[in-house]
Amino acid sequence: MHTLTKKEIEALLETYDLDPVNSLRIAVGSALGVECPTWDSMMALLPGQYTASGSLPQQETAAMDELVKQLVEHRSL
Repeated sequence: MHTLTKKEIEALLETYDLDPVNSLRIAVGSALGVECPTWDSMMALLPGQYTASGSLPQQETAAMDELVKQLVEHRSL
C-alpha cells in the first residue's frame, strides 16, 4: 500500500462533495497503488474491514464519510 500525498488528500477533499464515488475511487486506487476504473473494482480490492457491513458497497453516505476520514487522518487504508 502507498501513503497518499498531500496533493491527493487535497484533491479528495475538493471533489468529494460533488462526486463522492469517483473521488473515493481515485483516492483508494492511489492508496492501493492500482487503478480502480469502477466502484466495483475498488470494492473488490478493499480490505474486508471496509466492506463487511455492506454499507460502503451500497454507497451509503455515512460509510463513505468514514472512509474519507480514514484516508485523511492516516493517508492510507
